[in-house]
Amino acid sequence: MRLKWLLLSCFSFLLFALPAQAGKLVFWRFESTQNRLTFTTDDRVQPRAQLIPNPTRIVIDLPGIGLGRPGVNQTIGGAIREVRVAQFNAQTARLVIELAPGYTVDPKQVRIRGLSPTQWTVELPTPERVVQQSPPPFPSTPSTPQSSFPDPPTSPSYSNSSLNDPPSDPTPTPEDNTQPSSTPSDFQVTRNGLVVRLDRNGEARKIQVKRSRDRKSINIDLPGARLTSSLAGQTLPVNQYTIGDIKFEQKSNSTARITLNVSDDSPEWQAIYTQGAVVLIPKGGLNNLMGSSSPPPTSTSPAPTSSSPAPTSSSRPPRSSSSVSSTIESVQLFNNNQLVIEADQGIRGSGNWNSRTGEYEIRIVNAQLATRLRGPRLSRNSPIYQLRIRQESPNTAVIFVKPALGIQLGALRQLSNQQLAIDIRPASVSQVPPSVSAPESIPVPPPANPYNPPPTSIPSTPSGNIPQGRTLVVIDPGHGGKDPGAIGIGGLQEKDVILPISQEVAAILQQQGVQAMLTRNSDYFVTLQGRTDMANRAGADLFVSIHANAVAGGRSNINGLEVYYFGNRTLADTIHRNILRSINISDRGVRAARFYVLRTARMPSTLVEVGFVTGSIDNAYLRDPGFRSQMAQAIARGILEYIQRYKL
Repeated sequence: MRLKWLLLSCFSFLLFALPAQAGKLVFWRFESTQNRLTFTTDDRVQPRAQLIPNPTRIVIDLPGIGLGRPGVNQTIGGAIREVRVAQFNAQTARLVIELAPGYTVDPKQVRIRGLSPTQWTVELPTPERVVQQSPPPFPSTPSTPQSSFPDPPTSPSYSNSSLNDPPSDPTPTPEDNTQPSSTPSDFQVTRNGLVVRLDRNGEARKIQVKRSRDRKSINIDLPGARLTSSLAGQTLPVNQYTIGDIKFEQKSNSTARITLNVSDDSPEWQAIYTQGAVVLIPKGGLNNLMGSSSPPPTSTSPAPTSSSPAPTSSSRPPRSSSSVSSTIESVQLFNNNQLVIEADQGIRGSGNWNSRTGEYEIRIVNAQLATRLRGPRLSRNSPIYQLRIRQESPNTAVIFVKPALGIQLGALRQLSNQQLAIDIRPASVSQVPPSVSAPESIPVPPPANPYNPPPTSIPSTPSGNIPQGRTLVVIDPGHGGKDPGAIGIGGLQEKDVILPISQEVAAILQQQGVQAMLTRNSDYFVTLQGRTDMANRAGADLFVSIHANAVAGGRSNINGLEVYYFGNRTLADTIHRNILRSINISDRGVRAARFYVLRTARMPSTLVEVGFVTGSIDNAYLRDPGFRSQMAQAIARGILEYIQRYKL
């Protein structure tokens, strides 16, 4: 008896300890042409939202909502980098819209709207570039020392962890460009490989690399990829990494080809897609090729002379040329409003903006980096987002400064003979679009419901009660292609209304573990026989045909929902009931009919007329993506209830 009591106590404790999740995120979609995120939950939710900088992202939290599946990342492109959906904690699902580097939005212009307690949209204003005035370069003076010999090829970057320089990454970065200025910017030779910008990436698993029999050329075919207009048809010199030149061809609308003309001893090369580009890297890496790309720097230090004093600090590296007269010993941030570069002797520099990377590049000639370079520790709220430094050549050092959003850099100026400085201050409104340097809340008003659904709650359908992967439902968007279906007020066509509804129904079913098949997934024509043949051959468990209604004679007063069946009406009743639970639409009932797709389907079937395109009320609703999405959710919930009840 005592053991039984203990077991019951433990079980009760576990029940109360488990996090309670009221609902699930059943559907989400980002429409890049509208900069709009739409999401649907199966229970009421009041989202919370904020804008977080560095990188700029809109974060939407859904309290009491779970995913019930792994998180998802969707790459968008352009000013919107990606959309992420994940479980933030046990009680909260999180959606994140991350902007591309260099873009921001005004959080006051982000509009979050509840079409219903379970259907929400997030509308972004057009993202704007963070545009800052380019400070003029520090004017050179006659006393500025000049190199007495041509600069050698670019050497690898010098990194210092105290400068928050990221670790070496196999993906080349834009600032590593070493090709002549006449080369198109869409092609770069970097210290980690070759970068080719693309108008469109292809499929990574279909990349084909083939070397000629004489080993002097390597063809890299990229199915599905498209070259930029500045590269197509070009042959450009490389003369590095055992490559003589590189040729770009757009073989067809769906295949791009890159040809490397190489030496006999060149290694095999591989291609890897990154965002908006393909990176070409030799197998085994570039370290073994560095010796053939550029002469090694001299390792001997010239004897001290009166014009070239011997180093007195143990922190200085050996001089590689008698023309190098200074060692950069520190880069420090003072009071978050001034960046100071200090050397052991006189230095001169020039600064220019790189509009592509959003970095201010400070070039200092006749200087080397100290072995133990002192740099600032950049905090989360630092006015500098990233600071990097490298020894570009034996006598030239370059410092890259990327300001945080809303920060303006002043012109590079001579603070003293041994110091260069940049003033840092908040940017004026005229120079950058509104931005934030700390998270800022985005208001989310309570949901309005333009369709006035009844206040009754809709029971959720636990995915755990759905037979995973066994049930197949065929969703049939009627008409299509040459057959527009009914044409209503303002030219609204039936085929355009029902396709997005059908696609969303299928997506919700898939997310709940039910297999879904569409008889058409875009605007093309399918015969009536072809629709039911598809379902019958696939051995579908259910067939749901979706249509929009019409009536002749200008009778715009006729509006409402109709659901049809042939034989057994249970499926029709279940879907009909779920629609009326969540949408206040005129009810024209469940009716028997001998429609071809119903009487020839060999499984339970129904035909849903979601409203009248000719009706003055329904027409306005059917034009609204929010209403269509709500209709899709209701139909999907009816299907899931039927599957759950009858254990399909």
